[in-house]
Amino acid sequence: LNRAWQSMTFNYGPGLKGRAYTEEEDAFLVCMMHHHGYGAAERIRMDIRRAWQFRFDWFFKSRNATEIQKRCDGLIKVLERENDEIERKELEAEKKAAAREEAQQVVMEETAQANTSTPVANGGDNVIEVS
Repeated sequence: LNRAWQSMTFNYGPGLKGRAYTEEEDAFLVCMMHHHGYGAAERIRMDIRRAWQFRFDWFFKSRNATEIQKRCDGLIKVLERENDEIERKELEAEKKAAAREEAQQVVMEETAQANTSTPVANGGDNVIEVS
């Protein structure tokens, strides 16, 4: 978790990402929310001030607890929407797989019925040789 925020990416969607915060800052906020818990904006603010990665980022370091909490709320909405989208895609894939499996089973049943209902000439006892 200590280094997870460095490789984290977000799917902000159209028009949601303000230019004020970078993806690196947002990832840091999410990891700090995980570490300190939701609503611990003052502790997160102190961690931002101590983080060496942001030592020259005066905008990020100068945010107060209310602004940090507001950004965290926005990030949670982005993450929830992203998770909903992933769940929706997984559900669609499961439905497609079930439909495909059902179609294959129907084809197999039809093939089995066709093989058993085909009349065999001369009762199947005599073998007819073709030259």
